[in-house]
Amino acid sequence: CVGSDTSCKNVLFLPTTTKPVVRFDADKIQGFNTDTFWFTDKSLFGPSVWKWTMTPAASVQYLFGTSVNSRNPIVRFTSRTKFTIKLVATNMYGTDSLIKVDYINIGAYDQPQCLSDINLADGSIGISRVTLQNGIDTAVNAYNPCYQMVTGLQSANMYRGQKHVLTITRPGISSPMDRKAWIDFNMDGLFTNDELVMNDMNKTTLSKTDTIIISATQNLGGTRMRVGVTYAGTQLNSSVLFLGVFRDYIVSFPRDTVKPTIALINLPTIYTEIHKAYVDPGVIAYDNFEGNISAKLEILGTVDTSKVGPNYLRYIVRDMYGNVSDTLNRTVYVILNQTGPTITINGAASMYVEVYHKYNEPGFVAKDNQGVDITNQVVTTSNLDTSKLGVYSNIYTIIDAFGFTRTAGRAITVGDTTRPWLITPLNNIYTQQVGSAIDLSKIVIPKDNYWGANYLTLSWTGTVDVNNVGTYYVLYNIRDNSGNIGNEVVIEIKVKDTKPPVVNLNGLDLMFVEVYDGFIDPWVSVTDNYWAASTVSVMRKGTVNTNILGNYTLWYIATDPSGNKDSVSREVRVRDTGKPVVNLLNITDINLPRWQVFVDPPIQLVDNYNSDAEMRSSLIISNSLPKNAAGNYFGGGVGLFSVHYKVKDLSNNESAVAKRNINVLPEGTSGVGAVMNIDKLMSVYPNPSTGIIYMRLADVQSEDVQITVMDMLGKEVLHTSIKGNNLQTEELNLQQAPKGFYLLKVQTGQSIYMKKLQVN
Repeated sequence: CVGSDTSCKNVLFLPTTTKPVVRFDADKIQGFNTDTFWFTDKSLFGPSVWKWTMTPAASVQYLFGTSVNSRNPIVRFTSRTKFTIKLVATNMYGTDSLIKVDYINIGAYDQPQCLSDINLADGSIGISRVTLQNGIDTAVNAYNPCYQMVTGLQSANMYRGQKHVLTITRPGISSPMDRKAWIDFNMDGLFTNDELVMNDMNKTTLSKTDTIIISATQNLGGTRMRVGVTYAGTQLNSSVLFLGVFRDYIVSFPRDTVKPTIALINLPTIYTEIHKAYVDPGVIAYDNFEGNISAKLEILGTVDTSKVGPNYLRYIVRDMYGNVSDTLNRTVYVILNQTGPTITINGAASMYVEVYHKYNEPGFVAKDNQGVDITNQVVTTSNLDTSKLGVYSNIYTIIDAFGFTRTAGRAITVGDTTRPWLITPLNNIYTQQVGSAIDLSKIVIPKDNYWGANYLTLSWTGTVDVNNVGTYYVLYNIRDNSGNIGNEVVIEIKVKDTKPPVVNLNGLDLMFVEVYDGFIDPWVSVTDNYWAASTVSVMRKGTVNTNILGNYTLWYIATDPSGNKDSVSREVRVRDTGKPVVNLLNITDINLPRWQVFVDPPIQLVDNYNSDAEMRSSLIISNSLPKNAAGNYFGGGVGLFSVHYKVKDLSNNESAVAKRNINVLPEGTSGVGAVMNIDKLMSVYPNPSTGIIYMRLADVQSEDVQITVMDMLGKEVLHTSIKGNNLQTEELNLQQAPKGFYLLKVQTGQSIYMKKLQVN
């Protein structure tokens, strides 16, 4: 202490004329007869003479030039027993002594055994190298002898609370091997399971490394580490193995004599206000082994905040070996309240809010110099805008009743951490027309929570061959101006042919075909934007029946190999342009006796499509004969008359006019070719009938008689003949004919006879 330093108040000043005070390490030491120990006197005042007595003295060797009179002798104990240590220190002022009974306990270890000759192995079982952090790194004979105590400079120091790396290496890896290591932590000469520091079983790895952590309460002194290896699956304990070797090494747990370093946090003189709790800033302390031991701070003295004035504090730290740091001093002055109000923000001084999100103010607490809450008087000013990226600030200001002002601030970062995203086609599948240009940037739509499209960077990998049908994959990603990267999206792009083929009619789209004529389809021709015309299939729907009048539509459907279709139609009209014909059945000239009623012979209406019955209603007959009082045409005057016949089919085709000539002869005249009364030629009965009609000639005829029965449409129903000399009754059978009226035509030579028949 110098001058008037108040820290000297607790210092004890001792006179220099004082005898020595003997001290040395108080921990008991355990070791072995191969270990070396050093002793040191820690007297407060250096004596002029030292005298060490170690019993039994016969088992003590002083090494490296030291002796019983050395302040720091180095010794080795050569027998297994307990040693008592006595130190006598003398200076010119007096003598002090210290005796520690059984202070050293020296033990001995067994010599382990190998049950089988290691030469029986394949050369991969053994110990080729052992390294232990802080002292041991030895390459020994990997195979022989069975047991070896490794001495010399091969020893390691291990300190409390520290990690030490142990590596054991074998000569080869062809056979599996068990590998173990023990450290005799309690120094009792035995290796137990709780002292096993490596246990590597049934492995073919060349090396094994483990980390050994030394207990903070580990006894000081020397001990041994034993390493043993053997063929995997055989016997291996600390004393016996089957096919392998043992190696022992010296390990020491020495005392750390380096004191920790210590430094004050904050100034040596600090101020605190009256009636307020004092919180000491503390110290920063480091130890050469333990690192930061600031938490081991010991503070001597207290701070009384109930009154104004100085308070004196002293600071020390101790490491796990009991080494004490230098003593530091601090003066804490308790003063009257001069600080005004306080304001403390809740939460962090720097906060983050996502753009467009609501900012939630954590709040603050303000108190006056008496500790009264005045939070409601705080004024907050802010330039925060959560719609724009940037760094903003909230300033909190409080003024107490005495005019003291305090401010606090909070930095608020409005940021953008939201990923942009892509609007993709449905099911992430996009269809592109083959042969058409593609813009890959238009397939997806970039979106972001904040940045516009001009500030979004779209990227992709992959190509699309638009000239060939196929499936392609493009990997898209999006990055916004804040550096946020969206999720990758794979778009499947199908290059397809979606255009239908072009089909054109060969020939006209409206065709006319005469009924019953054959229809030859001129077909179509096709082209396609992608496929060869030969690969495009054409199917026709619809048919043309040339046997039936009508309008027919034919559809031609063209399908390309992509399944695209197009169609075109053609109308085919089956029509009847053929004119009907009035067949007079070879009866073109008729002789009609005067005054006789004219019976028009049957005719036949003939058409290429319509039947006689279908056209009969459109038959037009023009007769130039006069009519009698009953309204019937008759031979009212001698001369030449005619009957004209004209008919239209259902297609409105009109026939040519057919003409029958009627020669009205004078009364009583008969001639060749006349149509005469059949009753003068033959008997025809019964009439009406049920279908069986009998005929008999009245006279023999010069020619055979032709018999024809026609229906009222002129269609022949039955034809037969009667010999001209046959005067027998002949039967005419119409039972198979439908009921109705028929015309009987009888011709012999040029004479024709007509009669109407009725079948009931």
